[in-house]
Amino acid sequence: MKILTKSLLLVVLALGGSIQAYAQDDSWGSLNSKAVAQSQQGQFTAAIATEKTALQVLQGTAAPLPLDMAAIMSNLAWLYSTQKQYTEAELFLQRALAIKEKVLGKDNKDVANTLSQLALVYRQNADSMEKRAATILASKSH
Repeated sequence: MKILTKSLLLVVLALGGSIQAYAQDDSWGSLNSKAVAQSQQGQFTAAIATEKTALQVLQGTAAPLPLDMAAIMSNLAWLYSTQKQYTEAELFLQRALAIKEKVLGKDNKDVANTLSQLALVYRQNADSMEKRAATILASKSH
């Protein structure tokens, strides 16, 4: 399951990296590509910083495209998930989902993919919480 999950999320990240910028300033696209390369090299913290910069640059363009912003947010969510920072991942996926539902409609396949990513983050977070609870309960004698 973990291999399938990792593979699926790498595909999502790679797809986000292939988005072409239609805005005048394409430096966000270059930054996004750099973040993809960093993540492929296991430099997740650096990739997060680069993706955040890409998002800021995109938001600063004359007409930022919502789906491009949603793609970067999905990439950020995946990167945060790799670092077991599920709260941050959840926040970016919720923002991406809201954008995609508004632009594409609630029954779009891309919306379904984002919902699947969000469900995966919820499962990962639940697993983490269950392990923590078990550790606490095992260490406490009542």
